[in-house]
Amino acid sequence: MVPGFAASADPILQARLFAYPDAARYRLGVNYQQLPTNLAKAPVYCPFQRDGAMRFDDNYGADPNYVGSSLQPTHFKFPKMGGTSRSLSGHTEHEKWVGEVSAYTSEITVDDFVQPAALWDVLGREPGHQDRVIDNLAGSISGVQSPRLRNAVYG
Repeated sequence: MVPGFAASADPILQARLFAYPDAARYRLGVNYQQLPTNLAKAPVYCPFQRDGAMRFDDNYGADPNYVGSSLQPTHFKFPKMGGTSRSLSGHTEHEKWVGEVSAYTSEITVDDFVQPAALWDVLGREPGHQDRVIDNLAGSISGVQSPRLRNAVYG
């Protein structure tokens, strides 16, 4: 390390921060963090990281694969002394912060539609691509029970 530089400026250290998890994912699979040697000491709720080989738990059950679902609020379960657990629902400090930030930056402008419109144009260059996108969306939406959600997709 060069004198006068902080440890975080060390390029080898920075490279290792990326290389070690990548190597573990390559060698062991996406659920390498569930192995006893890689398991976190405190419980980690991460519903968007699920499925795949070497899954050792209930795979978050019926929880949605994202935090902040309008269909099913997030319920965190924490172990309690005596063998029982307590459930804490609502927003964590992180979710509260994310909500405040996204509420601040959630204004929709014309710029938000530039990339989707460009993708739609690219799909229109080959015959049948746009039709397949519509078929895929319709097939996925047909099983949705909530009219409110279906109308949100249609709109």
